[in-house]
Order: sequence, then C-alpha cells, then structure tokens
Amino acid sequence: MMDALTVTGRTDRHVIPLEPGYQLQPEAVAAFVQLQHAAAQAGFSLRPARSFRDFDRQLYIWNGKFRGQRPLLDRQSRPLDALTLATGARCEAILHWSALPSASRHHWGTDLDIYDPDLLPPGARLQLTPEEYLPSGYFAPLTRWLDQHLGNYGFFRPYARDRGGVAVEP
Repeated sequence: MMDALTVTGRTDRHVIPLEPGYQLQPEAVAAFVQLQHAAAQAGFSLRPARSFRDFDRQLYIWNGKFRGQRPLLDRQSRPLDALTLATGARCEAILHWSALPSASRHHWGTDLDIYDPDLLPPGARLQLTPEEYLPSGYFAPLTRWLDQHLGNYGFFRPYARDRGGVAVEP
C-alpha cells in the first residue's frame, strides 16, 4: 500500500533504477525487464521514455507549460501558444496532457511511457502523442504487439480511451 508521500511524489524511497535516468518500483522493474525481453524476441527494441517522476519534476513541467516555456498541445496534438490563452483555458489545455503535481501516476513508480527507437523515423523526435501509436503511426506495429502482451506482464493502459479528460496515452 502506498502512503501519502509516495502517492503525491514527495519521496523516491519506493523506486529503484531501471536503467540510467529511469526508476520504477521493484516489481515494475522486474515486469518491465520481462516485457522488454519478450518484445526483443518479437523484434522490438522496447525502451522507457518516461518513468517515475517526483513532485518537483511534475511542478517544473506544469509551470513550464503554463509560462509558455514548454510545448503545449491542443486536444488534436496541435501546438498552442499558452500565453494567448486565458488562465482557465490554459490550465484546461495543460491538464489534458499533464497531471497536476501530486496527481500524476508517474509519482507511483508503476507507470512508464515506452517506445521503440528503431521505429522512430530518421530525424523525427519522440512526441508521445496518440498519433504516433495509431494504426497509421510509426509505432503501430509496437502498439499491436503491446495490445496482445501488456497484460501478461501486469501492465495496462489506464488512458487507452478518451473519456473527455486526460489525453489518450499510448
């Protein structure tokens, strides 16, 4: 059971290194390594793009978007100029893609964003937008494989469908 400090990203005592720059809870590390191995057997090079994130990092991301210092996208993944939006609209746009500090599942050390760098087109930069993982996207083969295998390793997509709040996450 997670305590309040863990749930809100105020501690990292519950996570261990997955690989340099990435941390997860021990059980999630073990499961991800197994998933990586299975993906490799299927021809994929599965890598973490994001994993555990503490409160301060989430606050930095959130404030950067609010101040117009980090990219902000609309619901169709198109760039927005944050500084042209009224405060409420700006917060709503940020919340579509980024949780408030203390409310991110990344604080838990169980959630991570993944991709296959070998499927990323030359010169393309990873965006982690739904379009990259759709049937027409360059990560479509990985998405199909993950759809069949994620559950075997204890993983699932909590934001697989658009319910009108948080963006669909691959």
